[in-house]
Amino acid sequence: MLTIPQIEALKKINTHLYESLKRVVSGVNNLKLSMDSGVTDGADFARVSAAALTANKIDPAKSGVLMKGSVPPTWSGAFTYASTTSSITWTWSGLVIYRADGTTTVVTNGSLAIAGLAPGTAYYFYPYWDDVALTLAWVAGGAGNPANAQPAKTIVAAQQQALQGRIPLSTGAMTAATTSSGTGGGSGGGSGSCVRSRMRVLTKDRGLLEIQQLRVGDHIRGRDTWTRVVRHEVHPADTFVRLEFSNGDTLDVTPHHVFTVADGAPVRAERLCLGDILVGRYNLLTLKRIELIVEEGAKVTMTCEPDHEFFAGKIAASVLTHNYTFSS
Repeated sequence: MLTIPQIEALKKINTHLYESLKRVVSGVNNLKLSMDSGVTDGADFARVSAAALTANKIDPAKSGVLMKGSVPPTWSGAFTYASTTSSITWTWSGLVIYRADGTTTVVTNGSLAIAGLAPGTAYYFYPYWDDVALTLAWVAGGAGNPANAQPAKTIVAAQQQALQGRIPLSTGAMTAATTSSGTGGGSGGGSGSCVRSRMRVLTKDRGLLEIQQLRVGDHIRGRDTWTRVVRHEVHPADTFVRLEFSNGDTLDVTPHHVFTVADGAPVRAERLCLGDILVGRYNLLTLKRIELIVEEGAKVTMTCEPDHEFFAGKIAASVLTHNYTFSS
């Protein structure tokens, strides 16, 4: 039995013998032999199963590829949710997956309603794109109907989200909560859209305070005026983006927290780049350092009215950022 290196050597040394060998092998039709099946794996080259190929290229979604994890492509778009005391409904729009080969996949806009949930409870969700079924799906095995609401963040759920042939559509779990009464809502795609609890804001009556110490009814400094806190919640969180600004201040937020850059466009924290210009309380600020922080902590979600923007920072309330919007 010839190996691939031997066949390659034969092609170079004696072309006529190589062509003759090809004709002999291909002529044995009753045995269905070919140069591919008639050779063995060598030390330098080996055969690839046809079950792993699409158009003669290795296809990670095929069963013939060894399933050993995945590298998620870049994606853009938005998830939002609306909640009641017993349900959470996710809606997604404008999702586009940008792949390593330069192609893109547009995800059809849609929604998912989960019923049968406990009131006043936070749940975790793991959405992904299924490259085999060509649809957006969610890791199952949790609470609710359908059972996509995970009661806690787990490594197993994150693993299921990133299996071979699946593209994660969030940076870790997306968090959503049912209400204790009335309705609520928010956005998703990472660890929520929130400021870390130890960051400071400027209040009208009590001066600089950590954002976790705010109370409903407090007025904090907005873009042009004082804005009133109408809803305020503190939740556990373990993933933050730390931003360092040209004025020496820093701010920790969750990856999908929204900032307003100097040209007025909204940008999530995870999409910011060094040199981006943000709106400061006294002047424009540039980003000097961006760092991902993974450690146990807490985040604050809140709604302000009438201005949905406010200033915050680690040292002082120095950079303009956006509140977390609830529906009413």
